[in-house]
Amino acid sequence: MGEVVQEKKEMADDEVERYLKSIVGPIGEPETMVIEPGAARRMALALDDFDPIYYDADRARARGYRGIVAPWPLLWLFFFNCSDHHYHKTIPFGKATVHGQDDYEFHEPIIVGDTVTTRTAVVDARLKHGKSGRLGQIVEERRFTNQRGQLCAVLKTTLFRR
Repeated sequence: MGEVVQEKKEMADDEVERYLKSIVGPIGEPETMVIEPGAARRMALALDDFDPIYYDADRARARGYRGIVAPWPLLWLFFFNCSDHHYHKTIPFGKATVHGQDDYEFHEPIIVGDTVTTRTAVVDARLKHGKSGRLGQIVEERRFTNQRGQLCAVLKTTLFRR
């Protein structure tokens, strides 16, 4: 005798919209990381960027920085090494979450030795309808501040759930 397989019932639009509204707000606790000289140097080398501000504190200060500047892609260390926010794996509708786009704003440069804190929040979540059906759109925002309380960068990531 074969097993009876019960299909999961698809959520109604109003249930999806309620769920999406419920996830707007802060996600988890702030995460903190010290910007290490070796990591900053390796990132600059990986980018093939030999600007002295990434290697020499005196030359960086001569150009108006507090010290050796960390290349901006180093921000991804927070996402890959610190972030434990994987709520998108448990979204109760659709079958897959895909990355849509990233938008960056840069403010105060991140300097080697800075202690950078990241705060993550869902800032927008909505249900859209198109030719191929419904689509959940979720926008996460990560705000990076240094130990002085200065805003260093903002990363907004748009995810789509279908």
